[in-house]
Amino acid sequence: MVADRAQLIEQILDHIQLLGTEVDRLSGAAAVFIGLNRTDLRALQVLRTSGGMTAGDLARALQVTSGATTRVIDSLVAAGHARREPDPSDRRRVLIKLSPEAERIVDRSFEQLRNQARLLLESYTDEELGTVARFLTDVRSLIRAHTRRLSQRALS
Repeated sequence: MVADRAQLIEQILDHIQLLGTEVDRLSGAAAVFIGLNRTDLRALQVLRTSGGMTAGDLARALQVTSGATTRVIDSLVAAGHARREPDPSDRRRVLIKLSPEAERIVDRSFEQLRNQARLLLESYTDEELGTVARFLTDVRSLIRAHTRRLSQRALS
């Protein structure tokens, strides 16, 4: 049984590595579907889950320069996908927020995938769902840490 466990772990590790390729393909297809470039789509996705953020926070989330972020924001605002609003807690700050129409566009582009994934997840037990959620949280953390390590090595 130990060999089966080791083989299963290797299979999962392979799936994690291949998942990046699949997500990249999905992002490309979704960007084309919406009529945006990938960076603008990533900005919409980040803004969709954040409820709004400063330009600096968006730049950090996208890992692009402040100049590139300004271009992304200007493009999204011009297309009606985002708006600049004063921060209610600090009027000196400006928040970038997704327009309701952009929320619908992002949701619509991933709706079928979300519905199919929801059906799949509903077939799991509560314990399995807890394990999947913990695993995904942990793997995302590992990926972020490894990304930082690779980026730091590239700069050295």
